[in-house]
Amino acid sequence: MYLYPGWRRVLFVAVLVVVLVIALAPSITQGTIKVHIYGLTRAGVIDHLYVKFTTLEFHTYGFGFGAGWVSVNETTPIIDLIPIPTQFLPQIVASAQITSGRYDAIRLFMTNSTALIGAAHVSLSNTPTLSANFTLPIPPNGFGDVLLLVSFDDSLVLANPAALSIQVVQTSVV
Repeated sequence: MYLYPGWRRVLFVAVLVVVLVIALAPSITQGTIKVHIYGLTRAGVIDHLYVKFTTLEFHTYGFGFGAGWVSVNETTPIIDLIPIPTQFLPQIVASAQITSGRYDAIRLFMTNSTALIGAAHVSLSNTPTLSANFTLPIPPNGFGDVLLLVSFDDSLVLANPAALSIQVVQTSVV
């Protein structure tokens, strides 16, 4: 025989259900994430390298890499990966609302890229995907910043046919 009265058992079960719902329910709060990108290659033979990203994806911490990707469909500006000598701040690729939580990777998909070599515009046919790993918590109503330092291979841009090979050299998060 159970020693406690029925009303105590009902109260215990109700509190247990509330705790489980709060603990296991998906997050519904939002935070803001900003993605910055900065090219490490200085102007030389290639004066400018313009790229445009179509989709950004963030990977939710704790999921396998086949699942857990959150897409951010934000209109992104055209970014010049060869910074002007007076440009000290990295360019913002996107600033978007995202479900609060922890994220551990990013993928950026490009649509097109164009190099400016002297007066000639060279269209780069391939569109590589940038990816990087990090750990970034996005608190409810909070902010998270991702800075990607990228570099590309000049010789491939100057080759015939021209191509783009770009890689993330360093990732910083705040």
